[in-house]
Amino acid sequence: MQREALKFLTDYAHALDRHDVERLIDFCLLPTVVMNDHDKLVFMQGEDLAKACRVLVTRLGEANIVKHLPHLIQAIPLSDTLHFLKMRWQLLDANEQVVSTCATSYTLQQVADGSLKIIVAVVNDDQKSLFHFFSKKSEEESID
Repeated sequence: MQREALKFLTDYAHALDRHDVERLIDFCLLPTVVMNDHDKLVFMQGEDLAKACRVLVTRLGEANIVKHLPHLIQAIPLSDTLHFLKMRWQLLDANEQVVSTCATSYTLQQVADGSLKIIVAVVNDDQKSLFHFFSKKSEEESID
């Protein structure tokens, strides 16, 4: 599981680095839940997830974040197809300086083709700077 988890996180980081919205959507299995201690966003429809991903990449760009380094802390199989990852993101600017860090855990499901898909992402943003990229307020502001 460790190798699959590292590949998943590395591929996900590359999609974030490239602001590849379509690829980011492909990392998720609907319904997808993104939450922190105070908010829970449930994406039931692909278009809602696509809007959130567009907001995410826009906000990351506005914060001058160009590189996403994943650090896997723990990978636990929960069942034959469900897996839990505990990790920390380092978000870097163009000078490779750390702009922010964020602990995140993912519950993933392995689908028929063998790929892993996010079903739940829990963002433990100790710097209180990252979760707003997914917030409904940010999404509504970007849509208007």
